[in-house]
Amino acid sequence: MARRRAPNQSRKNRLSPVMVAAIVLVVVVLVASFAFQGLIGVSPANRRNQVDFVSNDFSGKPVHLSDYRGRPVLVHLWASWCPPCRAEMPDLIKYYNAHQAEGLVLLAVDTSDQANPAQQFVREQQMPFPVLFDPSGAVQQVFGANGLPSTFLIDRDGNLRFTHTGQISPAILEQRVTPLLSQ
Repeated sequence: MARRRAPNQSRKNRLSPVMVAAIVLVVVVLVASFAFQGLIGVSPANRRNQVDFVSNDFSGKPVHLSDYRGRPVLVHLWASWCPPCRAEMPDLIKYYNAHQAEGLVLLAVDTSDQANPAQQFVREQQMPFPVLFDPSGAVQQVFGANGLPSTFLIDRDGNLRFTHTGQISPAILEQRVTPLLSQ
């Protein structure tokens, strides 16, 4: 004769639907976070993700990222109200001045900001590169950037090769970006 389990014992050995759903959710979140890091994190040298956008400069002239195909482009998202953005700008200017002879283009995209404080900061810093104004954050969405400042290197073929979120240091620029300029 088969032995029956008491109702309480069978419930103890089974997972509730809520527990199963919670486990599935955790697994999905973990898998998605690893996948997201692979796409938006620092790209491996062989990664190929072509990106493009158009944004206006402060005079209203549209600038297309693809206009710079054939040259490495450092796209830097910043805002005048962002303290780390303000702090790193002198280092970005120095880096640009040191590497523009290698063909480097730096597009500083002021995003989610107001025009007057942004233009004042551009004048104060005497930025020697194109500055684009993106008050709606559309360029930030193209790159999937979740914070400011964010920096992206687009290679000569238009492929995303490097990403960095947060204040970028001269050491990171030299170690991670400079080797990619000649490729």
